Amino acid sequence: MAIKSFLDLQVYQEALLLAKEVHSFISTLPKDEKYLLADQTKRASRAIPSLIAEAWSHRELTKEFRSYLRDTIGETNEMMSHLEQARLFGYLDESKARSLIERYDKLAAKLSKLKNNWRTFP
Repeated sequence: MAIKSFLDLQVYQEALLLAKEVHSFISTLPKDEKYLLADQTKRASRAIPSLIAEAWSHRELTKEFRSYLRDTIGETNEMMSHLEQARLFGYLDESKARSLIERYDKLAAKLSKLKNNWRTFP
């Protein structure tokens, strides 16, 4: 299947699904985490698909495309940290936290592979 838009990218689709799952978890956080863990987690989870979309718009410029993907990988790492904190503080059960962290780790690996293998063709 030809990739015609960022919507066709597997990494975008997975990032969007993860953001949806994280959104439902955020609503369960205690009120005293509203401006800390909740806001940071929501921002990072939503930034990932948005950065992939933005990277796509720079795909003809290899350096810029890779730069956006580096930022996206940074956001996936941030998400893993937020999820680990949620687990540590007892806001997210162990199995759900591990599952989400593994999925973000796999997403980061796919993004890294895309970044490292991207070539601009004339």
